[in-house]
Amino acid sequence: MRPLIGIPCQADYREGSGRPIYCNNRSYVQAIEHAGGVPILIPMVNDVGTLHPLLGRLDGMLFSGGADIQPVHYSEDPHPMLGKIDQKLDELELTMARWALQEDVPTLGVCRGMQLVNVALGGTLYQDVQTQVEGSIQHCKRELPRHTLVHSICIEEGSKAEEIFGTRELQVNSLHHQAVKELGRGVYISGRAEDGIAELLEVPEKHFVVAAQGHPEEIYMREPVWANLFIAFVDACITRNSSIFIMGSMQMAKGA
Repeated sequence: MRPLIGIPCQADYREGSGRPIYCNNRSYVQAIEHAGGVPILIPMVNDVGTLHPLLGRLDGMLFSGGADIQPVHYSEDPHPMLGKIDQKLDELELTMARWALQEDVPTLGVCRGMQLVNVALGGTLYQDVQTQVEGSIQHCKRELPRHTLVHSICIEEGSKAEEIFGTRELQVNSLHHQAVKELGRGVYISGRAEDGIAELLEVPEKHFVVAAQGHPEEIYMREPVWANLFIAFVDACITRNSSIFIMGSMQMAKGA
């Protein structure tokens, strides 16, 4: 059975009419579908409790790119270069991320999503890499096409990332100005850029929690090695789904 994978939406306005909408980039949906999953877009509801019946049916969560996370969530004051923030989105996604981590639901983070996982586990962020990390390369290359490969990533030997990609080095696009700083509980950085900035994250004690600071959903068709990330994620969701089904069947058999 194809797994159901939740992707939280963000608030925006329709071009032309200015009508308020909830949305996310199509590339996330297409990447999950291409890997064999069923993407489910989750709206920004006023009461997160409304989503509980849905969350219980999901086999995985994908947290996408987007606005900067408010530094109050990792006990810091705002930096002058802090970008656009969305309080409601932070509250929604941090609640869902903590739920997924607690329930050991397979989780994939992309860009902001990688930072979100780290913050949900008690970590902190560089609010602006360019001004806070001496000697850093320029990571925020938003003036280029989103699929442009900007720099390399060195992957740690023996990591989940090495298992997924089958290599110790990758090329990646780069659209972020923030990055993981102090690590959250159980977080392991499995890939870094040449300047040391965290580019791949995993939580080894969990069934599958992996995140990328770049945007693999924009490059996996041109760079097929990045498709491995979505395939591994969907496979982990399928495995969890099958395990729950087997356990449920065994419990039903015992009660018969």
